[in-house]
Amino acid sequence: MKDLTHYTDLAAIFRYPTPKRESFIGVWRKIIWNGLTEQGPKLEMFITHVQEKTIAAQQEYYISTFDVQAVCYLDIGYVLYGEDYNRGIFLANMKKEQENAGNDCGSELPDHLPNMLALLPKLGDQNLAEELVVSIMIPALEKMIESFQATDNVYKGMLEVLLNVMKNDYPASEFERFNFSSQEKARSFECLPQWRNIK
Repeated sequence: MKDLTHYTDLAAIFRYPTPKRESFIGVWRKIIWNGLTEQGPKLEMFITHVQEKTIAAQQEYYISTFDVQAVCYLDIGYVLYGEDYNRGIFLANMKKEQENAGNDCGSELPDHLPNMLALLPKLGDQNLAEELVVSIMIPALEKMIESFQATDNVYKGMLEVLLNVMKNDYPASEFERFNFSSQEKARSFECLPQWRNIK
């Protein structure tokens, strides 16, 4: 079985900032050193951000990036579907997967990026984990990265790091990627994991 526990640690990057963040720095570096050293500079920029800014400043930066007049949205279903009705079905099914895995989503939605990352190592079905990463999360991350106009935003760099971790974990998957074309959305929805018979 593939070890996916590093996604629990990476989820901490995209949660609302708290003082606990600094305790993950060593683990983040270890993840990058394991075959992704070229991503090191982006991680070090984020670590500098964590170590040198006050928690209040980090929280303000986070809010300006993901919440108030957001540059980027962290809810994967919204990134995929926008306001399309399929987002509601996606959310309902993600809620079921989160509950089945015993993953506490707190006050955030089940498709919130940190919650989906924390879910991956808790899934009993390795194929489902791979399909979630390849079919849903990688295309969503690419879309999220495109939304950044400022190249120096540390979260853009960390989304790029996460994208590379996922591509490194699943370099030759046969699962079909989500298609953002409006004409293909419905067909893409039919390919989502375990939900093909749900309308």
